[in-house]
Amino acid sequence: MFLLVDCNNFYASCEIVFQPKLKGKALVVLSNNDGCVIARSKEAKEMNIAMGEPIFLYKSLIKQKKLHVFSSNFALYGDMSQRIQQILFTFDLPTEIYSIDEAFLFAEGFSNEGLKKLAISIRKKIKKWCGIPVSIGIGKTKTLAKVANKIAKKSKSGVCLLSTEIEIEKALKNTKIEDVWGIGFRYAKKLKKYGIYNAKNLTDQKDEFIKTKLTVMGLRTALELRGKSCIAWEDVPPPRQSILCSRSFSNKLTSFSQLKEAVSYFVSSAAQKLRDQKMIAGYLSVFITTSPFDKKNIYYGNSSHVNLSPPTSFTGDLIKNAHIALKEIFKAHLEYKKAGVLLGDFSDENLLQQDLFTSSKSFERKKRLSKAVDKINRKQKKQSVFFASEGIHPKWNSASTKKSPKYTSSWEEILKIQ
Repeated sequence: MFLLVDCNNFYASCEIVFQPKLKGKALVVLSNNDGCVIARSKEAKEMNIAMGEPIFLYKSLIKQKKLHVFSSNFALYGDMSQRIQQILFTFDLPTEIYSIDEAFLFAEGFSNEGLKKLAISIRKKIKKWCGIPVSIGIGKTKTLAKVANKIAKKSKSGVCLLSTEIEIEKALKNTKIEDVWGIGFRYAKKLKKYGIYNAKNLTDQKDEFIKTKLTVMGLRTALELRGKSCIAWEDVPPPRQSILCSRSFSNKLTSFSQLKEAVSYFVSSAAQKLRDQKMIAGYLSVFITTSPFDKKNIYYGNSSHVNLSPPTSFTGDLIKNAHIALKEIFKAHLEYKKAGVLLGDFSDENLLQQDLFTSSKSFERKKRLSKAVDKINRKQKKQSVFFASEGIHPKWNSASTKKSPKYTSSWEEILKIQ
């Protein structure tokens, strides 16, 4: 049986852990530049505050102190996620980390009662050690565990086990087709034309029909809903095929030097993620855009691509190529609102094919230097060592005026008890 452990309103819950006075109150977490809502507490959802909505729509609620607002604090959320993952590992069960706030556990040899007791034990331990409430859905497949988890979120116990055919059939009938894991809004709209409105309607269809309308992936989802496990277990998440690092600027940038700093920072961040995967990139792309909502100026957006030969993960080499790409697309006298960097065409860093002009000693030296820099920054929990081209006091940083402290990952911001 699969257990899906899902943190309830994770970003909002992380904020409440360190500010318990906000428990039971409506709060939202905002995107970069404090623009849009990306997370909501249960109470905010009940006020019909929608995901992705610009925060200025709710100014009156904020003034009346009916809605509490936080800038995104990913350092805090990431650290809390790692703590929860470590708790899950203590149960000595095969564990697959699915996302920052979700994980699958696989349990064999348990009775139904034993599974419920296990789930309750997991919930209590996470709540006691981290303060984060979680819901746990249990099913014969990952997709059924997802269905069960939605039910668990609405139950008092926070646990739902789907084991009997009657329980599964009832759950599938009550699950809207757009809420089925792997279906999504676009396919749901298509399926409704054929009278398929819930998960049970989908499982009742013939395999050939499902395969024709939803491809093999859709058929796999239907089989999972029928109780046949088809989604592979991943002890280690597969490496990314590309890494994107981008950001909207709080203030529009006009100078090439400012954009160079921003692009250098994005390259540095993407390169560290690349090295964490022990990969090298053979492709780099840089893009810049003005604001599409600025009626005073003509919209401009462009990108430039570089094939890296030889492939690399060394930040210095990547920054050098990124600056060349940026120079090709930069236009003076424009106000740029967003920029970003994409790395792709990955290969294993240990399988680099040397060419006649590549020094193996140079590659190893850069590799050791990068490893040392990453180790220092990881230990300090911040970018203590960085390239000068990233800027000492960058003016392009996102606006995060309502960010909570890094309670768990910075000595300077550790929680103080008065």
